Amino acid sequence: MDKEEKQKFSQAIEENLLESARNDKYPLWRRSHWDEWGSPVGLTIAWALFIIPIGITLWLLHLANIIH
Repeated sequence: MDKEEKQKFSQAIEENLLESARNDKYPLWRRSHWDEWGSPVGLTIAWALFIIPIGITLWLLHLANIIH
């Protein structure tokens, strides 16, 4: 990218950011992706898919006296 393209790109980003900040119906701070790990849905998916099955597996191994 040359200097002119970088300037146009940064200007377009700034315009979009200012336009989205002016949107009262759907403010900028509410715009997030549901599938990000930091979102409540993402955290729920992480617990449901990874942490709970690992706990159940370790508990079953403990009941079978394979681990103590």
